[in-house]
Amino acid sequence: MNTDDREEFVHQRHDTSYRFLLSSKKLFVELLRSFVHKGWVNSIDEMNVQEIPHSFVLQDFKRKEADLVYRVQLNGQEVVFYLLLEMQSKVDFQMPYRLLLYQVEIWRYLLKDEKKAQIRKKSFRLPPIVPIVLYNGKQRWTAERQFRKLLGHEEMFGTELLDFEYLLIDVARYTEEELLSLSNTIGAVFLLDQTEDQGQLLERLGKLMHTIQQLPEDSQQKFTAWMANVLKQQLPTGESHIEELVKNVKGGAAIMGLEQTLKKIRKEERHEGKLEGRIEGKEEVAKRMLDLGMEVTVIAAATGFSPEKIEQLRGESY
Repeated sequence: MNTDDREEFVHQRHDTSYRFLLSSKKLFVELLRSFVHKGWVNSIDEMNVQEIPHSFVLQDFKRKEADLVYRVQLNGQEVVFYLLLEMQSKVDFQMPYRLLLYQVEIWRYLLKDEKKAQIRKKSFRLPPIVPIVLYNGKQRWTAERQFRKLLGHEEMFGTELLDFEYLLIDVARYTEEELLSLSNTIGAVFLLDQTEDQGQLLERLGKLMHTIQQLPEDSQQKFTAWMANVLKQQLPTGESHIEELVKNVKGGAAIMGLEQTLKKIRKEERHEGKLEGRIEGKEEVAKRMLDLGMEVTVIAAATGFSPEKIEQLRGESY
């Protein structure tokens, strides 16, 4: 798989996970309340949230990121939240500049619906846009968050320079304790997205089962569908079980299905581990028999290995 194909794979995985999850207004509000520590967050009511069904990602970045745009009525004022899902493994140091372009495009898009008479009024105001970057790379995010810091010699000037600062949600920086304490869907997703291997994934799933069981039914469905996608990519040995799980994503039944899937995967792992151990043991026996100068036919009868396999082991011994 070449570099472009790998980037496309990463894009598809996270577009079908984070974008899928956060297209739920409930989970979008949950994300803000869990990871954005600003006073205005508590004033957001899910009933006053509306998605803008349009992507503003530049063509050059279509394979590396996805976005979500929400209109929110906040204290009688319309506010736009722009959530950029950054799926590159490397930090993009031009992020403030890219976000500026996206914000301008959002205003252009919204103004298409405004009547010219309204735009020309002295009372006309652009809706504020709150830019948020959700980043899940392993490398710590070190790009500037304030736009003016991207400008050369900005310290020479005052408020005459354009400026804004985006909010950053850096998935890998939260501790296991922090994420478990949230006891919600987004915290569970972040915790699992941090996993580096199959063993850690299964261990953390076990810790999360109580939280998952307590989620509202619609959140359970979202989480289980997302989890099935992750399992298909990280645990190919359980694929047949996972395909069955995906077909039956229905609230509590889905959670039971997830539990059963994990049990089957662990059972298969134990079986494969024992089988692998038996094979390794037989190989050692065969090598010792070769060292003793015993005939290949005798070793084959004792171990069940083919003569070709025994000759291979003979080569490994020298």
